[in-house]
Amino acid sequence: MWEVVLAVLLPTIAPGLALLRILDASADTLRKSLLCFPIGLLAVYGTSGLLFVLQAWSITNLTIALIAINALSIAFLLRKVHVERTTYTQWQKMEAAIHGLVLSESEPEIEQEVAAQQWFQSNRNPLLQIAAGCFCLLTLVPIIMFDRPFGVDWIGFSTLASHVAQSGSFEVPSPNAGLWTYPPAFPTILAWIVSVTGSSIEQSILVLGHLSLFALLLGIWGSMDRLGAGASSVLAMGASFALFAKVFDSGYPTVASQLGLIVGLMIVLRPIQQSLRYHLLAFVFLSICTVLIHPTGAIYLAALLIASLLSRERLSDDEQSPQKPIFLTSILIVTSMFIIALIYFAPRMLSEPVFAEYGWQGGKPMLMFNGPLMLFASVAIFMGRKSIEIRLLSLWFLALWLLSFVHLIEGLANIQLLSLLSYTLYSMALHAYHVPLAAIVGLLASRSTSLTTIDDEKAWFGLEMDPFIRPLYSTTFLVVLVIGSMMSVGLLTNLSTHEELHATTSGDTNLRAYLMNHPPDKYVYSENVHWGHSYAFDASIQTTSIPTLGLLTLDESIQSAVTTAIRMDDIETLNQLGIGYAVSSPIGTIALTLGPSPYWSMEQEFSGARYWKLWSEPSPARVSSAIALSQNECISMKGCALEEDPWRNHRFNDPLERGVKRIVLTQKGTFVWNEVVNETSLQGLYKVCVVYEQIGSFEDYSMRFNNQTLSLEKSGGWNMACQNVQIEQRLHVEFELNSDGSFWINPLGFSGRSSEIVDSTGLRIHHLELNRVNPAKA
Repeated sequence: MWEVVLAVLLPTIAPGLALLRILDASADTLRKSLLCFPIGLLAVYGTSGLLFVLQAWSITNLTIALIAINALSIAFLLRKVHVERTTYTQWQKMEAAIHGLVLSESEPEIEQEVAAQQWFQSNRNPLLQIAAGCFCLLTLVPIIMFDRPFGVDWIGFSTLASHVAQSGSFEVPSPNAGLWTYPPAFPTILAWIVSVTGSSIEQSILVLGHLSLFALLLGIWGSMDRLGAGASSVLAMGASFALFAKVFDSGYPTVASQLGLIVGLMIVLRPIQQSLRYHLLAFVFLSICTVLIHPTGAIYLAALLIASLLSRERLSDDEQSPQKPIFLTSILIVTSMFIIALIYFAPRMLSEPVFAEYGWQGGKPMLMFNGPLMLFASVAIFMGRKSIEIRLLSLWFLALWLLSFVHLIEGLANIQLLSLLSYTLYSMALHAYHVPLAAIVGLLASRSTSLTTIDDEKAWFGLEMDPFIRPLYSTTFLVVLVIGSMMSVGLLTNLSTHEELHATTSGDTNLRAYLMNHPPDKYVYSENVHWGHSYAFDASIQTTSIPTLGLLTLDESIQSAVTTAIRMDDIETLNQLGIGYAVSSPIGTIALTLGPSPYWSMEQEFSGARYWKLWSEPSPARVSSAIALSQNECISMKGCALEEDPWRNHRFNDPLERGVKRIVLTQKGTFVWNEVVNETSLQGLYKVCVVYEQIGSFEDYSMRFNNQTLSLEKSGGWNMACQNVQIEQRLHVEFELNSDGSFWINPLGFSGRSSEIVDSTGLRIHHLELNRVNPAKA
């Protein structure tokens, strides 16, 4: 893990400090330490993405590029401001002034900002800075506690990274053909990290994703520190679940693209006199980096720039004159984004209508994920309504909210740009509003900031200006924010024992490791869902399924034909398509089709994840049968409940006709299913297995088949426990829980995948499997 942390961290420091020297020459040591990593990480993302766009990306080329950038950055940092020179850039003047050097050129505006920054830096609340630092560090707890991400998106990113590392492109690998269109920065950096560190792709993407969130929090802290509201703004992030939920769901590129907003805040929340040309090159470069990570960050940055333009309309011509370069740059960036989307991406959405997978993102989802923070922000907007900064940020929030209206016209066709926007912003409630709301609350909660009033344009950082709110209000804000921040992180740490929430199982990981050491010599069938896609992380395993990521263009795919052939036992077609093996996850259903087939044999099994081999001739020795426990009997037993399966929307075949609900045991008691099997043909020794989930760390249970107690590993998540049982026509199954399950907050309840938010630990029973131990040979 630590080698991944170093691989991410080390290449970012020097470029970050070099860019920061231009963007914020007034930064002291604390602010430099806060901003160098997020700005440097944004630059590293962009460098990798640019190489890919220029078709020059490879592990070697990226390594050389990063070394060169770091060398140039160090050389730039070693340049000193010389007093004897007669001309200086604006950042050199600022840097000299902040360090007390007296130059031949001086400007009152620079002296005013220097005085303001020194006042802010000397009036930081130490306890508040410590609280903010602890909060940021707590977001890194998951990389220590977990071995792979939650959610499902990371599987697609990892698949893309593994293929780009091998081929240098986003072409779909054999046995299929096609192309993924996706912003290249995140997958290519992930591929580079895996290659240079040798770490697993699961661990690498987990660390990279959470370090991106960590960088974003540091960036908000550092950028708002220029207004004396750094610590309060980052603590305000804890009053909302939004971005933390997105990270939990492994939407890492979306979160990483928010790094561009840090640069936006540094540019638009500046003294009017200081937003000059010397920022433009750095700003344009980092804006391009944002586009290369994910379009959402670019859209939100464009909305911030538009809000800045609108908020400056009240200024006179003389006051607007210094702003023209940044205004023109803003218009250029926004227009370029629009043209690229219109020409390159929108035509590929020709047949797609406007899409709203999770409903209107400016309504219930926004309130659900941002509710407490919105309440604080509403109070802050009212109290700071005479402030230019609060108005600007409020306009930014309003612009983002108006974008969500695209989801209210779901089904509208033939307007490709709107279709593209709806697909890009399908879950914007999780990531669009968090940063602007936190910045608003942070400004009003800080006791060491000063805001520009509407009727006093020139008092940008007037040191004599009183804060807008009273100490009592500020203290109340901060206490609530600290509590909310602790609760946000506490919810994440509560999930460390809940393996069942992952989209892949530990068995899948072990089986993939086995296949990497024993590469199949033919194509491997895998289900076209998340757990099936995870087997494509290694290029030596040529699987049939393809994750749908970004805009996927398929020229050729054998997945559908192979699936049909497996269900029909069409061995001739399978041989023609080059299929020789199959993999099944306990989460999926394909094992329930392969098991009863005499043409497939199970070669390896790891906690329910199985490796199957295809044979040309049938054999009854390979046949197994699957049985679902009666749900009607569960209803009649106290402590047994039927609950919706969290993965019900990702299963497209139901061989046992169980529906969407599963048997869940959470209360102390004995639960017996008599005569689960009652067939005269069942005589002899059978291997009987039960596929179930252990929810959380609950281990106080036992299982029996025909009064024979099973030996159980009792590990969290998916399990497959087996026992050889002598069956004489009948099979009885018994589960005994020696204590009640404990309550926990289930994050899947917020997204709708689970029917419960306040859930209980226990057991979730899926099905039984029977296989004759010594069947008669055909």
